[in-house]
Amino acid sequence: MRFRPIVIFGVILILSVFQLNAQTNYQSDYLSGKNYFKAGEYQRAQNHFQKLLDINESNPFYLYASYYYALSAYETGDVESAMEILRGIRSTHPDWDKIAEVEVWYGKMLLEEGDLFKGIEVLNAIEAKDVKPIAEDLEKSLLLSYDSIPLLQKAIELNPYDKILAQHLANKISRQPLVERKVELMEFLIDSFDLNRSGFDFVDESVSQMKDTYRVGVMLPFMADGLSTSKGNKGNQFILDIYQGISEAVAELNKEKEQIQLFAYDTQQDSAATAELLESGDLEQMDLIIGPLYPDPAQLVREYSAKNRINMVNPLSTNSVTIGTNPYSFLMKSTSETRAKIAANYAKQNFKNKNATIFYGDKEQDSVFAYNYKEYLEADSFNITWMAAARDPLASTEILRTLTEVFDTDTLKNQNKVYISNTVKVRVGEEDSLILSRDTIGHVMVASSDNLLVSNVLSALDTRRDSIPVIGFDDWLEMNQISFDQLQRMKVIMVGQNYFDFSSPEVAEFKEDYRKTYNKLPSHFSYDGYETMRYFGEKLIEYGNYYQYGIYKEGFQPGYLYFGFDYTNANDNQVVPITTMESLELKMLNYEEVDEMPSDFKE
Repeated sequence: MRFRPIVIFGVILILSVFQLNAQTNYQSDYLSGKNYFKAGEYQRAQNHFQKLLDINESNPFYLYASYYYALSAYETGDVESAMEILRGIRSTHPDWDKIAEVEVWYGKMLLEEGDLFKGIEVLNAIEAKDVKPIAEDLEKSLLLSYDSIPLLQKAIELNPYDKILAQHLANKISRQPLVERKVELMEFLIDSFDLNRSGFDFVDESVSQMKDTYRVGVMLPFMADGLSTSKGNKGNQFILDIYQGISEAVAELNKEKEQIQLFAYDTQQDSAATAELLESGDLEQMDLIIGPLYPDPAQLVREYSAKNRINMVNPLSTNSVTIGTNPYSFLMKSTSETRAKIAANYAKQNFKNKNATIFYGDKEQDSVFAYNYKEYLEADSFNITWMAAARDPLASTEILRTLTEVFDTDTLKNQNKVYISNTVKVRVGEEDSLILSRDTIGHVMVASSDNLLVSNVLSALDTRRDSIPVIGFDDWLEMNQISFDQLQRMKVIMVGQNYFDFSSPEVAEFKEDYRKTYNKLPSHFSYDGYETMRYFGEKLIEYGNYYQYGIYKEGFQPGYLYFGFDYTNANDNQVVPITTMESLELKMLNYEEVDEMPSDFKE
């Protein structure tokens, strides 16, 4: 059958008309969709763009319609559909002239949906000069919702040239409490990405002033108006002991010439009195402030210290809140977080059994220690099989009962329970065994100095006779209910604050000088005052009024009466002696020599 030319021409004409009409409809829907999109009516825009998502020769608007459909879907909250459309465009048309804008939106959605790694990868891959600044601004703003330092640290490892990410991570680290701050990582980011160091709380050698004489203000609640002239213990005797220890250190530092001037201020254990002292302007000329001791006055002085860039040190506190985020605030002692870290390092290096049991008391610092200890152990694949708080006598007694509870093996067999064989019988016949085996417990950390809890745990573990390792605090030595013999027999490991040998010549000399001056022997508060002033006074003389730049780098330093000090990238003392009893004397476990700190215990 032969078609006449006029018939063929007619068919072509009809097809052309249909194609023209189709294109006209596509164009109409596209323009309508664009108008609705510009007007912010995204659902209507989406409805029009949806008609253009089929690929065919007569639809020249497919890519643009797909792009705007994705944006409309995003604006209506259908992020999943939006991302699916954008993924399709990226996959099928990587060379499209609008692909950079597609990447910007796709990267934005990824970051908003929590996919940090992929989102940054997509934004970093954009090379178009006109779009790149938009991508960078977008990354900078969206990173503000990411707070996890480990996550950001992993991201910078995957994107080692991303300065925006480096700046954000450094900012996050700088806003952490000082006891948690990864100073080495922050230093690396600042140096590697040439970040503005002045934007971070760093004190360097160039700003520290070397002086002939340094002014030290001691802010303590002397309560001078209420001092009694009668003999006997005064209510604020420990305050006087601290100050007398400080005075003895100043006398030692000024032996050859006056290098320290001491000024005493009575905070009266009162915020209003402390605020009045700060407003007087007397403290503006101080190079160092010692104290205050109590929380409310201490908070006022901490804020004053940060604002006026004056170093302060607390001789007694072990609470990280005392430091906060103030780079000018120091503790002479170690925080609970630091002690937990050192204790966990010891456990990781010395206990093959990767199970651990943790008990803690009702004090805030007990729980701080316990949860930090748990976190450090779990980061090293330890399993915390039992963690319990003993906030009252009943809870403490329940821990004792559970540790020594036995079961009848025949009864358990009848109940299809597994017999725990790796135990030692506590008190009954051959047919009974312990509920909790030694392997299940692993080792026990008792983060408390509560007499009842400590006594119950030690009694339970002593009764078991299965030699489960126990870690506690060195102030257990002062508990009347616990004998040195029991601590030695059970090989109890004790985490301490600064340790010193009462039989050393230095301590003997200090005691004699103190007795001659004050006609009495020093208390442990006298030792705290002396060591605080002696150490930080020496550092003022050696490094100037901003001694940070020196002590952050010098590592372990032997103390004068106490064992030692270490402020390597920290504002609390990193020296945490771990001891045990041998021959009824304390033996140090984690420091081999007085003048050297083993690298295993540095981080």
